[in-house]
Amino acid sequence: MKVSSGFRILRDSLSRTVMSFPIIFCVICLGGLNSPRAQSPLSSSPALRIGEILNYRIDWRHFSGAATAQLQIVDRREFFGANSWHFRAALHTAAPLRAFYPLDDEIDSYALPDGLVSREYQERFREFGQPENTTAALVAAGQSSTSTLPRVIVPSQTRDALSAIYFLRLADWKAISELRTPIFDGQDVYTLIATREKSELVQIAAGNFTATKISIRLLDGPREIPDDHFTVWLANDPAQTPVLCEAYLPVGVLRIELISDSAWPGSANAKATPPAN
Repeated sequence: MKVSSGFRILRDSLSRTVMSFPIIFCVICLGGLNSPRAQSPLSSSPALRIGEILNYRIDWRHFSGAATAQLQIVDRREFFGANSWHFRAALHTAAPLRAFYPLDDEIDSYALPDGLVSREYQERFREFGQPENTTAALVAAGQSSTSTLPRVIVPSQTRDALSAIYFLRLADWKAISELRTPIFDGQDVYTLIATREKSELVQIAAGNFTATKISIRLLDGPREIPDDHFTVWLANDPAQTPVLCEAYLPVGVLRIELISDSAWPGSANAKATPPAN
């Protein structure tokens, strides 16, 4: 696994991210649930809201607000011949970091409603003014595809790093303690392991939240990646909003915190009062 892969996943999620977030940037392989106590990995709560826009601030080392990230649920309708969710993430460095590391990235993910398995993946990266674009149709071995995009053969039930965030939000974390899924970061496929830890109070710019803490590890084949791991906090609200992510990478710790949610009145100015928990 390349050293940069953890950062790619963060960027792709946001919290690329867990995220975001990235994503940033979240996640389960429905064919291989690793929690015998779980009857169903998905919650019945309405976690996905068409038009939802989440804005984040990213702190890195001594740079407060080193970058901004946005997660958006664009729509759910027929895309590329199949009913799909359309997710989008954007990441931009901000001053003063931008002066020596200009970065403007955007990712679009198209995922099937059943489990948010990825169908189409598009990334448009622009770093130091140089574009780097990737488009791919994710196809499981033995399956057919009508897509005109370049095909990437992936394990069954693979999610990309962006759709995985939303799948984490659909998980019923009261019933399960661990999820696993193959995850595509735009170049390679890894195994993501998400483990529920505890609920705790999280204090961030957007307000105070009671949130479920989720730890995320990555496997490259049978080997765990020791230098790339993430912690995500999902608010205990119906949308299981990702309110905070900390990414522990070789380049340092990135803290990604929610500053606004389009579902809150007046939140466009990042000064909204979130719903009480």
